[in-house]
Formats: sequence, structure tokens, C-alpha cells
Amino acid sequence: MDLIIKKFKFSKLFKDEDSRFLLTCGVKLSGIYLVAAAFIYYAMWLILSLNSVYFESKNIGFTEELREAFLQNSLGFLYQQFPNIILFFVVLFFGGMYIGKVLLRPFEIIAHYCDSKVEDKNITYNPDIFSDYKLLTRFSEFFFRYIDERMKKKSLKPNTIAPHFSKIHSPPFERVFFFHFMVLVFMLAGFTATFIVFISTEVRSNLIDLSLKMVSIKDPTVGYFMENQSYIYDSVASVAVLIITVSYFVLSFHLYGKISGAIFAFFSTMRAFMKGNFKARVHLIGYGHIRPHGRSFNKYLDHIERECSIDHNDKNNNTEENFNNKNKI
Repeated sequence: MDLIIKKFKFSKLFKDEDSRFLLTCGVKLSGIYLVAAAFIYYAMWLILSLNSVYFESKNIGFTEELREAFLQNSLGFLYQQFPNIILFFVVLFFGGMYIGKVLLRPFEIIAHYCDSKVEDKNITYNPDIFSDYKLLTRFSEFFFRYIDERMKKKSLKPNTIAPHFSKIHSPPFERVFFFHFMVLVFMLAGFTATFIVFISTEVRSNLIDLSLKMVSIKDPTVGYFMENQSYIYDSVASVAVLIITVSYFVLSFHLYGKISGAIFAFFSTMRAFMKGNFKARVHLIGYGHIRPHGRSFNKYLDHIERECSIDHNDKNNNTEENFNNKNKI
């Protein structure tokens, strides 16, 4: 019975929107590795085929048995390393999921705080320093302090907003966070490139050594042709590294784009609430992986609105930035 329950819970794991986002991040980051590995394998096979044609043009044709033995032995190291290749794929997959977790972490902290604050009023808001978004983290600290003060007085009234926050009308580029995020991504890219180069170098060494042994028996002059193929293999490895680097760089901006709009949605809702629009809520369109955290935040605002009365005497007619009332992204 316990086994059935565990299987059921596991089947539910990736049905959540945020869990599917983590899964997608793992697939994307490990998929780049698979593309680079497939490119290396295809390039090796292509070089082998061209060598075979060249040998036949020099009347050094292999018999069918010899050709099969040549292919099997030359790529034997690749087959031997297949378990390590799969293991590295799994490591990259979970590394990609961790990257996704870093992106969602600030929203999870806000949602957890909102869910817990309803039950325990003594809980404090402690954002993560490393994986924070400068705009959201700084303003959310200001916002939750404002809410705590209003809850003590059991009344809601507008609050003054700092001018530099009032001037923000679109999602800003979080340079500090993006730098931290890029460090993590390029660490994975470095590990991936190193592993790919190691595999290609070993296959190249086995391929050239075996070719020289088998070909030199029939025509020693062909050895020069084989020995000078090193630069071709080096160029293949260089292209694979370039593919990995560019792909991870583009993927960094792609994944950042998955959260930048949501950052502004949370910020603008907090700002609108503090200005006196106590009906302001987060409505995320196109950010399904963050929507569960948005719902937790909205429930918290509903709770605050129920617990506190509105101080009509202090309420002003601040109608600036009406689009923040909806905050639809």
C-alpha cells in the first residue's frame, strides 16, 4: 500500500506548473550536451567514412571483416564510456533543475512567508541574499514592514513611495542577479565542454593509432595523411565547445525572460497596494510556473484586507499608473 502511495505521489510530482518548469530547465540544459555529443559522434563517423574512401582510392581497400573490425575498435572507447556519458547527462539534468530552482527561489520565499504569516504572526521575512532579485527583494522587505505596521494598527492607509521606485514602469534588467545566474550556468557549461573535449580527444587518439597500425601494413606512406588529421579533430572539438558556449549563453537570457515579467508584476502589485489600491492583486498570464506563488501572495493580501479596516480619512486620490491595478503580464 505504501509503495502505491509513493508511486502516486511521484506521478503527481511533475503535474504542478512549477515542477514542470524545473523539469523543462533540466531537459534544456542537458539537451545542449546531447546536441554537442551527437555532433562529435557524427563528425567522427564522417571522418571514418572519408578515410575509408581515401584508402580505397589508394588501393588499400579493407575487406568487409576488416572494415567492421576497424569501426568497432576505433569507436570502442566511445562505447566503453557510454555509462559515463549517460551519468553525466543525468548530472546535467539535475543541475538544470537546480538552475530552475534558483530562478524560482525568491518567489518561493515570498509565497512561503505569506502562507506562514497567516498562521504565525511572529515569522519574519528573510529573502535569500544570493538568489535575490534586487528590485523585488528590496521592495518586498519595505512592503512587508509596511504590512506589519498596518496589521498592528488594524487599519490600511496609503504609504509614501520612494521616487526611484515610482519611476519604474517596466521590468528592469537585474544585473547582479543575472551575473550570479550566469556564473552557475557557465559552470555547467565548463563541465560540459571539458567532458566533451575529453571524450573527443580519447576517440581521436584511438582512431589515429588504430588507423596507423592497420594502414601502415599495406602502405607506410599513408601514415603522413593520418598523422596530420589532428587539426581536423581539434576543430571538431572547438566547434562543439562553441556550440555549448553560445547555446548556454542564449539559454541564460531565455530562462531569465521566464521570470523578468513576473518580478515586475509582484513589484507593481505591492506598489499599487501601498499607494492605496487595496484591491490590487497579481495576475500572471504566460508565467504558469510562478502562478502558484502568485496565488499565495494574493491570498495573503485578501487576509490583510479582511483583517484591517480602510482609513478613509487618510486615503488620497492617487490614481497614478492605473495599469498596476491589473498587473497583467
